[in-house]
Amino acid sequence: MELIRRFFAIIAIIILAAVTAAGGDTMGNTVSENIKKEIEELKNLINYHNNLYYNLDAPEISDYEYDELYAKLKKLEEENPELITPDSPTRRIGGLATFSPVEHITPMMSLDNTYNTQEIRGWHQRVSKSLGSNNFEMVVESKIDGLSCSLIYKDSVLISASTRGDGKTGEDITANVKTIKNVPLKLKEFVDGIFEVRGEVFLQKDDLAALNQKQLENNLPQFANTRNAAAGSLRQKDSSVAAKRPLRFFAHSFGSGELGVKSFGEFIDKCKDLGIPVSPVRKIFTNIEDVVNFYEDFKNEIPKLKYDADGLVVKVNNFELQRALGATAKSPRWAVAFKYPAPQGETKLNNVLFSVGRTGVITPVGELEPVALGGVTVSNATLHNFDEIERLGIHIGDTVVVERAGEVIPKIVKVVKHNHNAPIIAPPQNCPVCGGKIFRDEDAVAYRCINPNCPAQIKGRVAHYASRAAMDIDGLGSSAIEQLVDGGRIKRISDIYSLTFFDLIRLDLFADKKAENLLNAIERSRKRPLAKFIYSLGILHAGSKTAEVLAENFQTIDALQNATFEDLQKINDIGPVVAQSIFDFFSNKEVKDELEKLRKYGLQFSAPQQKTSSILAGRTFVFTGELTSMTRERAEALAKESGAKVSSSVSAKTYAVVAGSNAGGKLEKAQKLGVKILTEQEFLDLIK
Repeated sequence: MELIRRFFAIIAIIILAAVTAAGGDTMGNTVSENIKKEIEELKNLINYHNNLYYNLDAPEISDYEYDELYAKLKKLEEENPELITPDSPTRRIGGLATFSPVEHITPMMSLDNTYNTQEIRGWHQRVSKSLGSNNFEMVVESKIDGLSCSLIYKDSVLISASTRGDGKTGEDITANVKTIKNVPLKLKEFVDGIFEVRGEVFLQKDDLAALNQKQLENNLPQFANTRNAAAGSLRQKDSSVAAKRPLRFFAHSFGSGELGVKSFGEFIDKCKDLGIPVSPVRKIFTNIEDVVNFYEDFKNEIPKLKYDADGLVVKVNNFELQRALGATAKSPRWAVAFKYPAPQGETKLNNVLFSVGRTGVITPVGELEPVALGGVTVSNATLHNFDEIERLGIHIGDTVVVERAGEVIPKIVKVVKHNHNAPIIAPPQNCPVCGGKIFRDEDAVAYRCINPNCPAQIKGRVAHYASRAAMDIDGLGSSAIEQLVDGGRIKRISDIYSLTFFDLIRLDLFADKKAENLLNAIERSRKRPLAKFIYSLGILHAGSKTAEVLAENFQTIDALQNATFEDLQKINDIGPVVAQSIFDFFSNKEVKDELEKLRKYGLQFSAPQQKTSSILAGRTFVFTGELTSMTRERAEALAKESGAKVSSSVSAKTYAVVAGSNAGGKLEKAQKLGVKILTEQEFLDLIK
């Protein structure tokens, strides 16, 4: 019997081997195709239910049934890893956010704000005048209080997500955005090539309440409002943490790509077809008075919304008209935020403290009885300066009105009941931090501590230097700076580059990894561009734009240091006050000594070498109107790469104005001044 059993077993093996050789591949392919089909069906089903739950608020299945579908998909993918695709719902969790720089295809601009009906009518008049007609459509949407975000799809698959940043360069937050359930990892319809959509990442009010309850249960700090919660979630390095936060996304702007749409309304409808969530509040008007009426009515609807909103956004609907209107340096002319007045509340002023900033300016800050404003409890508010205190006639113990506008520090706007038993608040005789002398700066309406070694100023300068907009030293936050300055380890900016692992490991809440990360960030900062370095120095009146202009014009710190007041004032975008401030800064012996120390630490003291042309080198160009073969930003970049300078305003020093279609006031000014005017093609020929 045993021999017979073995005989048939051998025959079975031979038959199985023959079948495998002859048709096993076909069977395997059939199984694989079935599994592939099942995975695709599960992905589509999960995405369908995500859309119902997060976008339409109309779930058809329970959470348990949804989890069952998800678990089944995950199991199939684990068993068949070769079938996992980037658009799978299981790819939403895992990985680390890099926060590396991302250059936007076109600038992500911010909107100008209006706060009353007179201002919105003024905006409409300016647009009508520019277009030569008041017969155009306006789209009105709710202005969601969240974080701006750019999504980039390639052949319909999400490949990148980034923050707005400074408008030109944002931060890579792809890993965290992929955890947002209502963001499609793959569009419902195929879109060829690159397609960019911009919108807002936010939390709903009830989701914030649930999240804060979890924070409370885990003995963690609660979030002040939905915006702070959204920002904190997107800043998580571990995307699995962000995945636990109920973030959502609404599209509000077209970035780039070919969709075949001619208006914003068509674009939003197309987004809905592609599976991209959009705001439920959208109206189209042709009359500004209808916009005003909707604004007045919508104020009563805001508390009923599931998300926080602080007003409306009004946009010219037609894309061709948008292009004709163009933009200023910061904002599009075809759109405006129509906001509601900032929330106000009455409370009592308990005390006034004096805060010292990085430039030594002393700012009076009021300590208040806590008051709720716009979903945030406010206990401190700025009084701006001592002229404002005198104007208000304010005393300790006064009942005051406090206002909170957006992200601006709350401010005291008026007194409703005086406490005449207390004296009016007077400026301090000495610096409240170091006890040093105080100087009355008449021009700036400010009192200033003139001791450069004041610890408060050192902390402010280090914080500014390490900020993302400057040297981007991630990990050198306020707590670390406080300890390092108070402990005497940092007395000046250059001391940052002598910090050791043992200096950092002694700080509160610093472990090995955190110390190593900070040292790596310090090392990376040595290679930051010259413009960022100039901005990081904290020169009075010199912001990031001025720093870029200085880097473009002087190319090295040495050349900038040696520039005379006259040299600085010759630059088109720099006036006498700013020129004097820059000249005084680099004339200071302590600044010169500090720059020498930083030079020895290997910081970037030169701008990257640019191509130079005997025709363009040192020439100043102004671009205006709508270009056809490239964006204005790209044209400006080409000019700079060829050694030219670019300005936003026309003067007698301007070499040429490059005028596209629908050019306006800049072209007229150039004609009056006799400045050379070039077409787009003439400019390109000149570059060649």
